[in-house]
Amino acid sequence: MSAAAPKVWDVPPSIALGLLVLAGMILFPLAHRTALYPTALPPLTIDGSALLAEHRRDLLRPRPAATPEALDAWNALTVSQTQHEGRSRAQAQFAQTLFDATDGAPERALAVRAVAAQHWLDALRRPGDPGTMIAARHALIGPVADPSMTDAQRLGWFLLRWERLALPTPERGQVEPVTDTLLRVTPAVQRGFASWVLASRCTAIIGLDDEDNPRACAELRRPMIAVAARIDPHYPRDEALAATDLMLAVALRHPSAAVLRAQAATGTSGGTDIEEAQAALHNAQDRYAALAHAQPNRRWERFSLAVLQELSE
Repeated sequence: MSAAAPKVWDVPPSIALGLLVLAGMILFPLAHRTALYPTALPPLTIDGSALLAEHRRDLLRPRPAATPEALDAWNALTVSQTQHEGRSRAQAQFAQTLFDATDGAPERALAVRAVAAQHWLDALRRPGDPGTMIAARHALIGPVADPSMTDAQRLGWFLLRWERLALPTPERGQVEPVTDTLLRVTPAVQRGFASWVLASRCTAIIGLDDEDNPRACAELRRPMIAVAARIDPHYPRDEALAATDLMLAVALRHPSAAVLRAQAATGTSGGTDIEEAQAALHNAQDRYAALAHAQPNRRWERFSLAVLQELSE
């Protein structure tokens, strides 16, 4: 008696499961591939103990006799910034007073800076303090602050802000690029400031009550990404740059009400913004494609879908 012919559906269970999966991929190719928009950059994790120890050492430096005058000028500048009036004059006065108080000696300037920083840290628990108001504007404290914000990140922000405001006010043009200022501070301060930038939203970087400025935000984030990659060789530099470009493009293509009001007041159309947004989208797509090629991951596909979705609108 001859053996019965095998049935075509008699296949091993493992092969059957594979066929079902393949069929699902063919029938539902977009399952779990919805567009994904980045809302934050990869964080830079730092050991803040080095910056805090450096700060404590600076507090022990000999202070010049005119330290109170320099601190008074700093406080006047801080008040002017909260009131949005007389800032240029107050900044020039502070820079000159600090230089006179320290005779331009970096060691003396560090001593004064440390005292100001400690006063600011101590005042963060006082809501009405002008320095606290500025800190809240940049989401360093308060209800909109990231709960994981550390004193090292706050200190990095304060110290770099001090260094930039201590620069002489130029008669024309802008103060030095922030990357130049970073070269004049210690690696610990660089790490603290870069970590704050990469952990912060654009509104916090620019200032919560300032007009939206996504371009300025991206211009600051890019060099901080380079700093992060130098500090940590494993920092996902390309992912961070792609996210920066995509977030910039979305902000330029979908401006806030404040930006639309500003454009209406000045009679501008935002055409340049659209062109810049398109270029940023293409840059982001190139980076995500390279990431997907080097390290296949569904996240890159979903980010790419977000780019394509923006390009198709």
